[in-house]
Amino acid sequence: MGYTPPEKGLPFIAYEKKGRFVQGPDGQTVKARPSVYVREHVDIKVLLYKEKTTKTDDGEFVTGRATFDAASVGLSHDFSGSVEVGSKAAQLLHDAFRNETPVTVALETSRRFAKGGEPIDPLTPINELRGIVGDVTKAQAEITNSNCKVLIVGVNGEFTDELVSDPEEWELLRENRHGDLAPESWAVFQGAIIPAAAAASGNADITGQIESVLKKFFDAAKNPPVALARVGRPPQREAHATEAKPWESWNSDGRFNAGSYLATAVRETYAQAHRMITAAGLAPGESPAVMDSLVRLLLGMADRIQLGVYRNLSGAPVRTDRSHHEAREWIEFVVANVPGLAYTAEMTDPDDAQSVTARNAWASKVIVTAGPLMDAVASMAVPNTARTGPGGLPVIRPVTKELESRYDALLARPEVGLKGWEKHVHPLLKERFGTEEFERIEAAPFTAALTEWEADPAAFQASARAAKDVAEPAAAAA
Repeated sequence: MGYTPPEKGLPFIAYEKKGRFVQGPDGQTVKARPSVYVREHVDIKVLLYKEKTTKTDDGEFVTGRATFDAASVGLSHDFSGSVEVGSKAAQLLHDAFRNETPVTVALETSRRFAKGGEPIDPLTPINELRGIVGDVTKAQAEITNSNCKVLIVGVNGEFTDELVSDPEEWELLRENRHGDLAPESWAVFQGAIIPAAAAASGNADITGQIESVLKKFFDAAKNPPVALARVGRPPQREAHATEAKPWESWNSDGRFNAGSYLATAVRETYAQAHRMITAAGLAPGESPAVMDSLVRLLLGMADRIQLGVYRNLSGAPVRTDRSHHEAREWIEFVVANVPGLAYTAEMTDPDDAQSVTARNAWASKVIVTAGPLMDAVASMAVPNTARTGPGGLPVIRPVTKELESRYDALLARPEVGLKGWEKHVHPLLKERFGTEEFERIEAAPFTAALTEWEADPAAFQASARAAKDVAEPAAAAA
């Protein structure tokens, strides 16, 4: 299968061709296609190609590995990848190294197998497995190496049998930086995609009462997910026990402790969903299925933020912890205050495929906006005398070169198209930070704003245009 990558394409997230069965949003079994990180490089030089033979109990095992010259494509650090020995791609790499000729390559970063031979959870986002927190260009090598394998899957249009994603979908996904886009007829679900029709089935028998929501969460199964409690549920018995302590999610007879912190977490989330649905112009009491799907989605979003803040990639979220409460509060703050991230009526239908796609894309944008804000709390929690100047006034920590590079990349994105027209964005910078001069803008708020803009570049362009339209009449009058 041949293909033609863009001349200066950016890395993006695709999805494995083969799906794996998982528990879907409403508890149904669905086939999920895990996310994959794809890089493409045109006319890159091969610094080294070698094949290594390793003796194992099953015989000799041969691996091929190529190292690429980052400078030849404008990058800073050389990088490597393994390739299937005996493939046409491996031969092309060997010849390119020997003859010093550039090649066009495609690399996939996909999840390894966990201990016991099972693949890492298909619903875990590939960015999370790469140690990404906020900036999608900043992976952590140690975390990536422990969770992922990096394979060269295509050379000069020749793909190997180790290719796991579908190149025919790549053209549609090249703007998929955060894993919030899906091919047609698919919908994003956590870190994978599932058939859009299965993204939310709704539940006609759900009432709008909190008691019914609690029943769905805790009484539907004898073995609840580990994310629901730090301590497992004891075997359920007929005998009735005294109510457990608030930090214990289950009574000793196996019944759910309705007075627990976990019950409080769900009730708070229920109240948040009620406020959001009301703000969207709907009556929550008349839409129990809408209410149920949003409560579940908000809890899942807070799960992701909690795990991301603690870099707890191999653990399970703990919804009884205060950090989970804080994650939900940050979600509500972002939804209420960040332009373009309001929960709208178009997202509420639990069954409509377009609504499901819009809701999942919204959730991803909220997560990548709220997560860094919560993550930044630690830097503000304790006074830092090193950041204080004469008279106790704060010292400006200006925008870094790294942030400037991210900003330049944002302006160059096709849906923004403002590269070379930076002055047109100055009114927006003045509106947000009081100045357009990077050396006078504090890095922390700029980082939060940049993350917001990267999540929705079209909204960023619209905001820049609106700020410019407001500023121009004032400038003309002056």
